[in-house]
Parts: sequence; structure tokens; C-alpha cells
Amino acid sequence: MIKRTIIMVAVCALLLTGAAPLSWAQTTATGPTGSAKANVPYLLEFSMNIVKKMDSTKGETDPWNQGVTVNPASVGFDFGQLQPLYDTDTTSPTYGQFLYMKGTYYYYVLLLAATSGRRYKITETGTQLTGAGGSLARESVLLVPDYQWQDKLGGVAQGAPPTGSYLGPVASATPVAESLVYQSDTNGGSRIVRAVVAITGPAKGATYPSNWTLGYDGANPGSGGSQQFYTSWKPVTQAQKGGDYTGSVTFTLVLN
Repeated sequence: MIKRTIIMVAVCALLLTGAAPLSWAQTTATGPTGSAKANVPYLLEFSMNIVKKMDSTKGETDPWNQGVTVNPASVGFDFGQLQPLYDTDTTSPTYGQFLYMKGTYYYYVLLLAATSGRRYKITETGTQLTGAGGSLARESVLLVPDYQWQDKLGGVAQGAPPTGSYLGPVASATPVAESLVYQSDTNGGSRIVRAVVAITGPAKGATYPSNWTLGYDGANPGSGGSQQFYTSWKPVTQAQKGGDYTGSVTFTLVLN
């Protein structure tokens, strides 16, 4: 009799408290809340700006693994003593003849633009190299825009230039007006762009210096777009008076 009374009291107590069954328990709770915001600045800069001095007498051609990194603002673009180049092709009708004078050194300029997704172009200007012996022809100091598909961004080959972008043609590095190095696509895609600055001449077997509108794909050499020839090229000849000649070279990033 006593045992039954105790059980009834316990049941009544549960009903009076109004406690909810365990299956109705709260499973979430709201913590701090609010709007989120960030500001991305508009950029207009070269996030990569490397100048490599290459020794032509050593056959240096790879700016990533050869040459010496220089600060052109302090050392300039010094091509060194010009050397005569002769035709060494025994099958050529001009075999053994003088071709042109070329610099002991030439330069690779490696550029990567950051423009916050805005269309841009990279240009180059310069002043004519002059000295006691007069001036070097503007057309003898070359700007050769270049784009290598196998150059790596973030450890991965950058591939083809974005649709709508292209390289400027080979031109004078000391032009009367600016020379175009690279025109981006409308989205301002960032790519590694190369430019060669040199006192030199056309490649072996060619009449004029040239480049390709879409650069060079080492894995598929036929993908470079259209070939562009610099038919205005003028060689530095052995008739050029001796002495030092000085001028300037400047690269610029412009929104367009």
C-alpha cells in the first residue's frame, strides 16, 4: 500500500511541472550576427618588375636561370662594347662577310601587371643613344616584346594570352613615340610579359628581326599567332664612329 502511494505522487509531480519530452529539446542557438564588409583597393602597379642582364658572348638565353639581376635606375641598360658579327653559314652567299655590330650584353625585362581587373597596356619609350661620334640609329636599338606560354604563375604554366590580348611588334627601344609591349584583354588579365632590349639584328637566316603576336609555346611552337617583322631595322655598322653613346629606356603601365 505504501509503495503504490509513492509512485502516484511521482507521476503527479511530473505532470504539474509541465516539463517537455526530451524529443522537443532546442538544438540551435544564435550567437553574434551582423553584416560583413571589405574594401579591395584599386591597384595599378607592376607586381613583378625584374631586369636581367644577359651575356651574349656566353650564349645566355634563360632569364630565370641565367644572367644577373640589375636595378636599371642605378646601373642603366649598359650594352657594353659592341662586337662585329660575321656570317658563319658556309652555305650562305654572304659567308664570311660582316653582318652588324651587336652588344656584349642585352636585357630581359620581366613584367607582371596588377590593375584590379582593368584593361591596360605596357609601353616603352626611350631617348636616342648619342655621343661624341653622333648618334646610333634609333632603329638599331631593339625592343622585342615576348610572351612565353610556359612561364609559370603560381607554379603552373600561364598558357596562351587571354583572348583579345596581344604583343606589340618588334620596334625601336629609343622611338620618337612610344612602342607597344603588350595590350591586355578587357578584363585586365595578369600575365608575365617579357621584353628584350638589345643592340643586335635578325636571327640566323632572317632578313629582319621579328616576333609573334601571341608569343611562343614551347610545347606547341605553331601556336604563336602571326609573325611580325621589323622592316625598319638598321644595323650598327663598322663605319659608326667609336666612343661612348648614352640614352634612356623606360617602361610604363597605362590603363586604356
